[in-house]
Amino acid sequence: MRGGLMNYAFPAIALRLYRMPFRKSLMVVMGMLLGSPSYSSDIVQISAELRDVLELETVEVGSALIPKTLSLVGRVEPIPQKHFFVSGRVAGRVTALSVVEGQSVNADDVLVEIETLLPGNPPPKLSLRAPFAGVVTKVSVTKGQGVDAGQTLIELADLDEVFARAEVFESLLGEIPPAAKARIRAEAYPEISFAGVLERFGGEVNAANGSLPAWFRVANPKHLLKPGMLADFRVVTTEVNASMVIPSSALLGTTATPYVYVARNKEGTRYRRATVKTGLKGLNRVEILSGLKLGNRVVSVNAHLLGLSAGGDAPTNSHGHDHGGHDGHGHAHGHDGAKEAQPIQWNLYLLSWLAGALGLSILLNVFLLRACRGKRKKTEGP
Repeated sequence: MRGGLMNYAFPAIALRLYRMPFRKSLMVVMGMLLGSPSYSSDIVQISAELRDVLELETVEVGSALIPKTLSLVGRVEPIPQKHFFVSGRVAGRVTALSVVEGQSVNADDVLVEIETLLPGNPPPKLSLRAPFAGVVTKVSVTKGQGVDAGQTLIELADLDEVFARAEVFESLLGEIPPAAKARIRAEAYPEISFAGVLERFGGEVNAANGSLPAWFRVANPKHLLKPGMLADFRVVTTEVNASMVIPSSALLGTTATPYVYVARNKEGTRYRRATVKTGLKGLNRVEILSGLKLGNRVVSVNAHLLGLSAGGDAPTNSHGHDHGGHDGHGHAHGHDGAKEAQPIQWNLYLLSWLAGALGLSILLNVFLLRACRGKRKKTEGP
């Protein structure tokens, strides 16, 4: 069953209104009150004010390369040449410890001082310094602790670049080309993808599980990736030239019945819901096999909010196919123009409108309260 805009999208839209200047948000609210969205089975008509609040963006359907990818799992590791184990050449006792785990250091910074067991009065001291700028990844001693010659005291790594090590089963080795590119995500940052390039494979297959390690070099300027983090890999094995491609963010619905919203006018106030058939998917792109044509413009940013404004569960085209061509052209099937915007059943429409009006009246009260408080502060002065 359809619902009105405020039944579903009220929290997101209210937040956007709250961030606007007071006068602008008040004008938008009045425009929304006077111009509630209308929709038929596949058409959504919104006001210019609501368009501005939703902050919709569209992209033109075009041809592009779709990468075929392979999914792998692994962990983040420091690059061996940039991973240093700090140890002393003589035994002694730690008299000063200048760093903690996670601390960034510069080259030649003093990390730890040791009072040695060498003869002398007082015994000679040894200062261990950072060989390069990096991050302290592990501290294995405390102040006052006795240490042996050659004992690892501190681990230091340059994390500007790291390795992401994936385990590749033997049966998949032939699919990965030299210098393959990959998008890597850590469980700690699921919304961020890191670009990686295959550096090398290991020299021996693990007899226990039949896998071979593969190391991908990854730029890590903000040091978000830490050694030991779990990582998911999407390795590009090949690329296919697809005639119609849209961003993954434009796709709504379920796997069985995906759909998009197609712009019907330049003003961005009229949209058509189009059921599509998808093909290859890879790295934020989706191939479209049917339902759209080159030159159509689909909503790629905040499409879900537009869907919520239309109830979020509108049925597919009643006669089962897309009209094709640029919107506003092609054949009409007798329901273009005024008939497209005919309202849904009056009882549902009235209920949705009342719910929206109630929500907007609450917003108006909030805005008026903010305005009164602002005037009171100006009157009272500092």
